[in-house]
Amino acid sequence: MAPQLRSKLQLTIIIVATGILAIQQAAGNNMDPHVYPPVGPFFEGWYLRVIDTYRNASFGFLFALILPAAGENITMEMKSRSLYNFPVPPEDHPLLCATLLVNPPEAQKLGSPTSCFDPSDYSVLKDGKPVEHNPDDKTPPDFEVKLANNISFTVTPTGSQFSVSIGEHTLQGETTSPVPWGPGGEGPESWLEHLPLPIHWFVYSFRSTVTTYSYTNEATKSVMKGGSSSVGPPVVAHMEKNWGESFIEAWVWAEGVNPATDVYFSLSSGLIKELSFEIPAQLSGYRNPAKGIHCSFHPANSEHTLQHDGCAGTATLDVRSLECHVVIQLYAAPNSFSSCLVTPQPDGFRLGCVESYTAVANITVHEVLYGVKDSQIIPLAALEFGGLYMCNGKCPDV
Repeated sequence: MAPQLRSKLQLTIIIVATGILAIQQAAGNNMDPHVYPPVGPFFEGWYLRVIDTYRNASFGFLFALILPAAGENITMEMKSRSLYNFPVPPEDHPLLCATLLVNPPEAQKLGSPTSCFDPSDYSVLKDGKPVEHNPDDKTPPDFEVKLANNISFTVTPTGSQFSVSIGEHTLQGETTSPVPWGPGGEGPESWLEHLPLPIHWFVYSFRSTVTTYSYTNEATKSVMKGGSSSVGPPVVAHMEKNWGESFIEAWVWAEGVNPATDVYFSLSSGLIKELSFEIPAQLSGYRNPAKGIHCSFHPANSEHTLQHDGCAGTATLDVRSLECHVVIQLYAAPNSFSSCLVTPQPDGFRLGCVESYTAVANITVHEVLYGVKDSQIIPLAALEFGGLYMCNGKCPDV
């Protein structure tokens, strides 16, 4: 059997075997925090990116906490996540890390100040209480994350507030309510979120409006402030969450918004290992509300091809379902990518990906009988190469 056909068959078996019961359930809003399992590996983390096309600037942050494969969470009654019995990590495999992603106007390269912390300083509360249940299908997100004086991140149904300080860099701001992937808390995985995958990906908001934000660099004594006003297109924020065992061994991730035309996309594509097979998979979505285009793709409803070159900074996802056919072409200058970023692995954080905030996305939507239905260019997109999909399959700094 050809490897590609065998992988497709393997993925089909997994979907059918595990999805028979789950197919009747709606996807829950997984922006909310999960309950950590009794034993690792398990991680959970959030990502937010501010996109200010008027000032040609973009800023973001990401953070996660890892329960490693060797760790056990034996605390049953707890006041917060800080009481989890996380083992003391070795210095080269920290369990709790945060990164600020900094791309001010005219920046040549995405900055990425990073710090790692003691898990005992970390807490997550849901509705003001300890996290006791996993996200469900109906309850809107309402939680708060705190990490000493470095991170404060609050998400409610009406908006979010954030303050992240790493070294001499601080990013603060607030957003309005989300523009979700789909109704009822549906995310990119749809009902496939119930499968036992090594990692899960949830897009909470394609493009929330940022009412105000500020970035401060104490080293240079510079302060940049922005927000949505009557001048120029709105400032927007893209918000996501990941959870699972660890990041996969190879991936391309991208997202982008053009606030002037109100078109937006997000994608994640790579190799997932199941039962010793490497299965190419993707999750992606493209929206153009003005033209009534709402395309969502996952392995159960679509076929795709992915071309990628981490050295050249290019990637092309060609994906089609019964309803949509979308081609997303991405390019970012090789010198615009960050230094290697830390990623969650079973034993702790390791260097594992590079990212650019100045990619250009060229998106084409095709119709079988009518040719091109939509063609859009989205500047200031984010593009990430991870694992074996980085240039030469490794971090450029190593």
